[in-house]
Amino acid sequence: MVLRRYIPSASALMAFEAAARLGSFSRAAKELNITQPAVSHAIASLENHLGQKLFIRSGPRLVLTDNGAKLGRVTSRSFGAIEKVLEDMAGRDGSREIVMLSISSGMATHWLMPRYDRFRDRFPHVDLQFQLIPGSVGGPLYNCDLGLRVASGADSSTLEGWFAPERVLAICTPAYLEAHGTFEAPKRPHTLISLPDHHFGWPEFAHEASRRIGAETERLSFSDYSVCVQAALSGQGLVLGWTSVISGLIIDSLLVPASSTVVRTDRSYHFVASSQRALRPIVKEVREWLIAEMREDERQLLVLLA
Repeated sequence: MVLRRYIPSASALMAFEAAARLGSFSRAAKELNITQPAVSHAIASLENHLGQKLFIRSGPRLVLTDNGAKLGRVTSRSFGAIEKVLEDMAGRDGSREIVMLSISSGMATHWLMPRYDRFRDRFPHVDLQFQLIPGSVGGPLYNCDLGLRVASGADSSTLEGWFAPERVLAICTPAYLEAHGTFEAPKRPHTLISLPDHHFGWPEFAHEASRRIGAETERLSFSDYSVCVQAALSGQGLVLGWTSVISGLIIDSLLVPASSTVVRTDRSYHFVASSQRALRPIVKEVREWLIAEMREDERQLLVLLA
């Protein structure tokens, strides 16, 4: 798992999240049922591993650094989502059905979770489980019912479960756009948020926009696309937005286009069924619901991006 390279242990991240949320090592220790020195040691280990200070220690006061505040927001939100799923799982009875999805962490966080209440209204006796992919979706569907996968060229018109086209645009918050200007006409140097080693990055987008990326441009890179989008939502810069993930954020005006360039590739996204599992009727219904939700998003996007 890529995340494991960036943290010394899961317990260190849990200690940091509690301390950041509660503003105190002692209160974090009490919540986690460990000693305060254990919390201090775990956070020092995380800071050493990252090579970044996460807290400013000033007597009894505990203040997050800028990097600490960014990480605190993301971890608290992520742990809260995990806690909610675990609570739902704990209350599950034998009459409920489980559908396992293989999708990107970005899609789960920024596309599916905001509409999860609608899913539960439609499928009150279905529990979703996830195999999350931090970057580009792909690979075989191990132990999953449905997976979001990519097709290109002629395969796009023949592969089952068509979900969305690959459409990419530069996006940011309205406040960031007001302060920094567009990608083509910046008022101040931009920060470009990116996913490393992706097939379509800022150099490719700049080529499509006939724009040179200046030496003054700052960079911010994450190995998980959900964090890239979250950084943009926090007003940290421009991110390339795949509408198959961020359609709802554009429709709700939380993120807005920062360029007149919208790139439509020959690739498309499909919800494909596993060849190793029988396609149960409930799995078909869930796939139809996901596709219908995106179809409505596409209808609104065609107007907004015209």
